[in-house]
Amino acid sequence: MQMVEVMNDQDDKKITDQLMSACERVKLNEPMAKHTTIGVGGPARFFAIPADADEMIRLIRAAIRLRLDYIGVGRGSNLLVRNGGFNGLVVNVGANLGKLEVRKRTAYAEAGVSFTRLGRVLMKEGRPGLEFAIGIPGSVGGAVRMNAGAYGSEIFRVLKSIKVIDGKGRIVVMKPEHLPFRYRSSGLPRTSIVLSAIIHCPPGETDDRQYEKTLDRLESQPLSNRSFGSTFKNPPGDFAGRLIEKAGLKGVLRGGMMMSDKHANFLVNVGDNTRANEAEDLIEHVIETVHSRFGVRLEPEVIIIGDR
Repeated sequence: MQMVEVMNDQDDKKITDQLMSACERVKLNEPMAKHTTIGVGGPARFFAIPADADEMIRLIRAAIRLRLDYIGVGRGSNLLVRNGGFNGLVVNVGANLGKLEVRKRTAYAEAGVSFTRLGRVLMKEGRPGLEFAIGIPGSVGGAVRMNAGAYGSEIFRVLKSIKVIDGKGRIVVMKPEHLPFRYRSSGLPRTSIVLSAIIHCPPGETDDRQYEKTLDRLESQPLSNRSFGSTFKNPPGDFAGRLIEKAGLKGVLRGGMMMSDKHANFLVNVGDNTRANEAEDLIEHVIETVHSRFGVRLEPEVIIIGDR
């Protein structure tokens, strides 16, 4: 998709007016530091907060007509927007798409529902399958997109279907077998925005051992810090945190960013005026150091967008 290249006040007003015909809440040059869990990020040229799914659909269709690059954001738990900002439209999926309904054998969750909340509700209702979700930051939409998981489980295994707006503005219902799900990826194009998911979760015996592991994770990870959550995907047969720690990178700093001294696979913002480039620099440093020491090239879970 081609971005709108010309950036001046007159063009921005025209585009904003057209976006606002679809969605009432549209902001210009919104700092993305306010919308990511890491707490840094340059401005989004346009930032919209749809009131509901219908407004979301109209907004995406308007962006497509305007040939605007766009991306959906839930809680911003795995997103880094570079200092130069994003020359397009950021759509806040997480603000208002928060409906959660537990049914006889399934659960319906809109994209903005907290993934941790979904796990807790299903656990309380005696619905097994998402015990691992408790403590994973982010929203259901983000969890679907990245095929979130822990301890050998992942959301793909319990998905019945998802509803998305595709890159042509169409509403499409997909079953998991329609997508190339793999470790930490759904295979969805960036232009597809997740609206909701239906989880297969008939009543049954919940996995107390996995729940206990989840509680242990809450103690061992710096979840109260400004962080992405896990920064790198685990390489086959190993753990990113182990490699990072063995490479002597636990606690290493780049400006206000640090590889956590509590869990080496967590990058945390410990500064007062930290910038996005400090996070990207530290990510690149970790990748190169681990590769030079062990011959393993770590792959970030973090999505990096925007101009340097």
